[in-house]
Amino acid sequence: MHAAALLYLREVVRAGSIRKAAQSLHVAASAVNRQILKLEAELKIRLFDRLPDGMRLTPSGEILLRHVRTTLHGYEQAVAEIDSLRGIRSGHVRIATLDSLLLEMLPDVLERVANSFAAVTFSVVAASPIDVNRQLQAGEADLGLTFVAPFGPALQLIASAAAPVGAIMAASHPLATRCLLSFDDLLPYPALIQQGDLPSRAFVSDEFAAFRAAAQVRFASNDIDFIKRMLRAGLGVGFYTRLAFRQEIATGEMAWVPLASQRLMDQRVGLYVPTMRTLSPACNALVRVLAESLATL
Repeated sequence: MHAAALLYLREVVRAGSIRKAAQSLHVAASAVNRQILKLEAELKIRLFDRLPDGMRLTPSGEILLRHVRTTLHGYEQAVAEIDSLRGIRSGHVRIATLDSLLLEMLPDVLERVANSFAAVTFSVVAASPIDVNRQLQAGEADLGLTFVAPFGPALQLIASAAAPVGAIMAASHPLATRCLLSFDDLLPYPALIQQGDLPSRAFVSDEFAAFRAAAQVRFASNDIDFIKRMLRAGLGVGFYTRLAFRQEIATGEMAWVPLASQRLMDQRVGLYVPTMRTLSPACNALVRVLAESLATL
């Protein structure tokens, strides 16, 4: 099988359609489709069901995808190790992370590592806590940053830091000077909510789930930059760790107040890697720097 065909197969699965995969790979959609058809003809099986809303793997396609991910990861790992022997530290590192870490901590770390590994490329995807776990186990990410939870033996926790979830608001908000807030305290005020389903009970408390169902949700969005702008404008209260708002809290522009929920106060952010996968030199370097950064939070 040609390596390009395997790469195209993986990207079609990730993107959900040939058109989107072609855009991501910067090639013509006809070229991607031709490689997929060639694979199907060579293997004498149908790899995808062509549906009105995109491409869905058949059971045979799922088997091949597992092989593709292992093969491509092994190839990328081998190239990185060979380049390392030649003094060329290259490779590609795929990161899945909570969006709150994309605003400050992770860009600072990536800047340090990128300066030391000029030939390394990176892809960074914001994901929900559960989806970080899924991407790591599916081989779609090399390392992940998410809330600490019992994910099982497939993932190894490298380092973690305390990351309690509290109420974040403009410094002018009536609740900004409080030392502790209950959900009953918050119910009279508009809330700014992270759009989407709540994570599993490993990450939230029953009290918070009940509050979110009863809250006056003024804005809901999956974009933390948008939420931050609305918070600055005093348009509601959000519920995050301090990690995405350290600068605003330090300058006094915004206030972060602990919540009367032991589950949310005990939250930790952790750095995870797949247990059975060998990491590239660049990925190992990034893991070391991330672990050091978590220790300083």
